[in-house]
Amino acid sequence: MDPSEQDPAQGTPREYSDALYRVYFEVGEWQDIARDAITAFLVERSRDHPAFDFAPAALEVKAHGYEVDLPMQLIPEVVRALTERNVAIYQVVRLHAV
Repeated sequence: MDPSEQDPAQGTPREYSDALYRVYFEVGEWQDIARDAITAFLVERSRDHPAFDFAPAALEVKAHGYEVDLPMQLIPEVVRALTERNVAIYQVVRLHAV
């Protein structure tokens, strides 16, 4: 049996499908820098990712971060966009498939 069939987490680095997942980013927010970084990055990426259509209103504000529906391969790229803006990231949680 393929190891990725036993443990779904082992297959995620190779997950390049168009499937969307609800993802929570817990961040240290200050003056909406995290929100602006996530929004700017996802608007730009949605232009060249045919299966991913992002509207800024889709970014859901939570008490300590944001939730958004993303393809798996964009999760590390959002983290990179946040770190480029010097935003502290406390956790990233893939909640469920959409």
